Amino acid sequence: MNADEKFEKLSQKMLDKFLEKNPDFATYLGLHEPYDYLLPNGSTERLVENLRLIEEWIKRLNETIRKEELNEEHKTDWEVIEKAYEHSKFSFYEQRMHELNPDALEEIGGLIFIMFTRDYAPLEKRIDAIAARIEKTPKFLEEFRSRFEKSQPVKLWTELAIEKAQNMGGLFQFVIYATKGKVSDKIHEKLSKAVENLQPAFKVHMEWLHGLLPKTKEEWALGREKFEKLLQLRDLGMTSDEIYQLGVKYLEELKDERERLAQQIAPGKSAEEVLKIIESKAPKTFEEALEFTRKTMEEARRFVQENNLATVYPEDVLLVKETPAFLTPVIPFAALIMPAKFDKPQIGIYIVTRPKDPANLGKHLNYPSIKNTAVHEAFPGHFLQGSISNRGSFVRLLAQGTETVEGWAHYCEEMMAERGFITDLETRLIQVNDTIWRAVRIIVDVKLSRGEMSFEEAVGMLVKETGMSREAAVAEVKRYTQTPSYALSYLLGKHLILKLKEEVKQKMGDKFDEKFFHDTITANGYLPISMLRKVFDQK
Repeated sequence: MNADEKFEKLSQKMLDKFLEKNPDFATYLGLHEPYDYLLPNGSTERLVENLRLIEEWIKRLNETIRKEELNEEHKTDWEVIEKAYEHSKFSFYEQRMHELNPDALEEIGGLIFIMFTRDYAPLEKRIDAIAARIEKTPKFLEEFRSRFEKSQPVKLWTELAIEKAQNMGGLFQFVIYATKGKVSDKIHEKLSKAVENLQPAFKVHMEWLHGLLPKTKEEWALGREKFEKLLQLRDLGMTSDEIYQLGVKYLEELKDERERLAQQIAPGKSAEEVLKIIESKAPKTFEEALEFTRKTMEEARRFVQENNLATVYPEDVLLVKETPAFLTPVIPFAALIMPAKFDKPQIGIYIVTRPKDPANLGKHLNYPSIKNTAVHEAFPGHFLQGSISNRGSFVRLLAQGTETVEGWAHYCEEMMAERGFITDLETRLIQVNDTIWRAVRIIVDVKLSRGEMSFEEAVGMLVKETGMSREAAVAEVKRYTQTPSYALSYLLGKHLILKLKEEVKQKMGDKFDEKFFHDTITANGYLPISMLRKVFDQK
């Protein structure tokens, strides 16, 4: 057995070990038997075991394989494993979200939503598995609460956990209602009974969450020192000060561009007034907005294919659904649930959030915004990148290339406009305004994470600079507080991809081909830019 075969065999063995402890992850990967019927241990013990597993993986690699004998792909995979270990240590020992954020139900809700929505097996079988997981939820919740016996959670995150938990009952009732008459009476009764039997445990959990509130702490910021270390782990090649200055520079330039476009569209009116005009050009109902989103997704797909911009697999499927209630507190607009790694065909779910206030429909879902977001989330953005990256090594799923994933989708917005998919000035203005939002994200992310900006200051900046509704801005900032260095990845990632593109162009000269550049990124989309650069060097 050569080094590459040994590497693949050991990696498969370690994956199997990991999935035994993390059956929820197996479902997300598209591996369903017997995992769909199981829940992981909810306590800190599982997180410790996960860390030990990756330690064991690296130890056995070093003991049994000579790295220099591996092919380039497996050398890259080895580096991914080592970097994932460093990230995991930082997450567990320094970030410590597992004892600061008491939200146990997002994981359960996400699993149920995925199993209900993805058509990977007959509905009867999926509902049977959902019922089995609901039956095991009381034990999971009890184990989860043990994480907080000696820790002090964050007040903001505890309040958010309560808000999400209150919406969870709606998901369970929706699944019961939507499956009546579509599955056997036996399975439907099993589901209904599982939800009914969960209520006492759910009540205990809600009381526990409310009981935590007086014991919580206000401070949630990671702090400058740890934030700097996180950026170094991500190998972005920039300090937080340099990233912050880049955000300030982009914000100034983009605001000038927004004013220039506004004057072209409606001379004499301000950008804010022009944006209000654009917001009035929207579907009349949320249902119409959802249908227009589906139509626009397909138009973007055809454009990418007809203009030979990137490889598109015709068998891949993208569904468009309304965001479930339990996710709306943190997804104000829309998001993509990536296709499962091992599912065939690749199935993604594009979720669109219904505004709480119907008056915000035009602000959230006007026609130009829908068109731009379809490019970002679907083609050639997240869905295309995710479905193609999934065809590669499963080890790459451990990669922490947030700037590549979010940067690629953001890069696609501008690229598709340059190629002619977006030609009208109103959509271009929305694009620039969305990029202003990404520039503000850089500034806010750095300042929030370093503890130099309050929650309200961040909300105010988003509302002031982007025209975002307060409802949406509050949901955005809630998410930023829990995901330091994520929000800055959009515009910074696009910046780094454009820089990489120029480097590859200079190196290849006349042989440079844009489709080759795009296909290399989509095939390696989970890798950070620093590692992606090495892949291009190997071409």
